[in-house]
Amino acid sequence: MNLSAPQLITWIVGVIIGVLGILIQIDVMSVPVLEDMIRPFWLVSTGFVILAVSNLFRNL
Repeated sequence: MNLSAPQLITWIVGVIIGVLGILIQIDVMSVPVLEDMIRPFWLVSTGFVILAVSNLFRNL
């Protein structure tokens, strides 16, 4: 399997989504719109999936 480093913008988006989920879960910040639509677990999971997929495919 040949892995490649993610592009900077993809890495930033994945990390921001993951950190946002963690901060909402530990009640450091509150985003009522996101809290009503999706649980923090799924935000963190989405961030990790974005990072994993960007490692598997080039130019993501």
